[in-house]
Amino acid sequence: MSITIQLLSQSYNLNYHYEGLTTILELHSYLSIADSNRYNQLKADIEKNGINDPILYYTTANGIKLVLDGHIRLKACIDLKITDIPTKEIKEDFETLSDIQFWIVKNQCQRRNLTQIHKIQLACLHEEKIQQAAKDNLIKAGKGNDVEKAVDTLLEIAKIANVGRTTVARYKKVVSSGLVDIIEKMITEDLSISSAYKQVQESIKNELGKTMETEVQEKTQIESEVIETEMHEPQYVNDINAGMHLLRDNEVEYFIMTKDINKLSQKLNGKYAIFIMEQ
Repeated sequence: MSITIQLLSQSYNLNYHYEGLTTILELHSYLSIADSNRYNQLKADIEKNGINDPILYYTTANGIKLVLDGHIRLKACIDLKITDIPTKEIKEDFETLSDIQFWIVKNQCQRRNLTQIHKIQLACLHEEKIQQAAKDNLIKAGKGNDVEKAVDTLLEIAKIANVGRTTVARYKKVVSSGLVDIIEKMITEDLSISSAYKQVQESIKNELGKTMETEVQEKTQIESEVIETEMHEPQYVNDINAGMHLLRDNEVEYFIMTKDINKLSQKLNGKYAIFIMEQ
C-alpha cells in the first residue's frame, strides 16, 4: 500500500524518507533514471569517494525536506546505509508541482557535463507549458489587453537549454521528420544536429522526386535563409558565472550583460552569450 504526503495542497506518493529527506514518485521518475550499470558504477564511486555534490532539497510549508536534485545519489546512500549526507537547501517560492519540475529541468540544463542533445530534450519537457503561455498571450492581445511581447516557443526552449534558437529549430525539424535512422544517430550523437538536419532536408528532397524539385528548392532556400538569419542567436545564461565559464572555455567570443535586450541594436558576428540583469 502506497503512502501519500500532503505537498502544495495536493497528495503525492511517498517514495523514500531517509535522514530527514523525502522523495516523491512524481519527482523521482520525472527525469531519465540511470540504467543498472551506471547506477552500480555511481554506488561504487560513492562507497569509495563519498558524495561530491550535495543533495538539493526544498523545505515545504509543513516542514518536509523535499528532494529536488540527487534522487539517485540518495538511493545509493540508502543502499550503502550512509548517514553523513551533504545537503543544500534551495530557497524558492513554489506554488505547484509543475513549478518544481520546471526548476529541476533548468537546474539540470545548467550542468556542464550534459550534452547539448540532453539539454534540449530536458528543455522540451516544458514545451507544452511554454506553448500554453503563448496561447494565453494571444488571447489577452485579442481582448485588447496590453502584452509586453509575444512568446517565442523555440526561443524559450533555447534559453532553458542554453543553446541557440537555430539549434532547437533544427532539432525539432529532425525529430518531426519521422526518419528514425537519422533521429537515432542524432540522439546518440553519431550525427551533429546540423548534419542530421541537412540529411533530413536531402531526404525530403529525394522523396518528393524530380517533379517537385523546383518547389522543394524554393522551400529549402527559404528555410536556409531563415536559419542563416539566426546563425548568431545568443546563448542565454542564468547568471554571470555561467557566462564567464563559456567565455573562458572559448565556447563564446563575447559575453554581454544587459538590463534591456531591446537596446542591442543588432546581432554580433560570432558566438556570444547574454545575461539579462534584473532591473
